[in-house]
Amino acid sequence: MRGALSGHRVAPVPSSVQPPKPLQGVVQDLHHVAIVVASIAEARGLYGDALGLRAEEPEHVADQKVNVLVTWAGGQRIELVEPAGADSPVSRFLERGGGLHHLAWRVADVGAALEQLRAAGVRLIDEAPRPGAHGTRIAFLHPKSTGGVLMELVEDPHA
Repeated sequence: MRGALSGHRVAPVPSSVQPPKPLQGVVQDLHHVAIVVASIAEARGLYGDALGLRAEEPEHVADQKVNVLVTWAGGQRIELVEPAGADSPVSRFLERGGGLHHLAWRVADVGAALEQLRAAGVRLIDEAPRPGAHGTRIAFLHPKSTGGVLMELVEDPHA
């Protein structure tokens, strides 16, 4: 397969990055990859200055007690997530070293996706959608049901 703009060969998506079976039919595409960092200001130097990723303005997500900086690698969204306080849910993750935190899948309707996944026996962290960054609705799936990977469902009215 050839990329339309670059002329480079584009490999098919390997099965290892396909959504787990219960998510197939629910997932539209990858919404973002989330990376937990100690400091958005410091991480911006690497992701923005050194790697050249385009960055938006950081946003505080009070419900999750985090600050989020959305960066863009071409068309792929990479979210840098910083704890907004010691009681942030990502603080413990950061104590273990931070890094890759979760994959987020874009879905048309988070509520409907949760119902479908619940019926399929997928363990949920969130029983109902909640507010996410940039006007999205989100819910998390338990890693014990998704091959050990924390996954987020994102309903994004801007996508």
